[in-house]
Amino acid sequence: MRKKKPRDTMPEELQLAIGLVWGHLSAYQYEEAYLLALGCLKLWPHDRHLQLMAAYAAAEVLEPVDRVRLEALRAPETDAWIDLVLRRLEIHDAKSVSASPA
Repeated sequence: MRKKKPRDTMPEELQLAIGLVWGHLSAYQYEEAYLLALGCLKLWPHDRHLQLMAAYAAAEVLEPVDRVRLEALRAPETDAWIDLVLRRLEIHDAKSVSASPA
């Protein structure tokens, strides 16, 4: 008998919600992913998968990202994702500065 993975122990509804948000992100539908993730976080406010995906989607649609909360999610398995979100924020910040009139 195979050992259950941690995600196998989460509720099916949460697995589905994470999959839906991931599907929007994979299809570059960042606004839909952001809105869906925000709604899902009302049901599962402490799910780090949803928090990370919401932060990434927010960065892509130029919504504010709570960097302190994002850094609080840091762990070996989330480092790459958090670094990606922070890099996207830096890119958008740099673009907005270069586009500003002097």
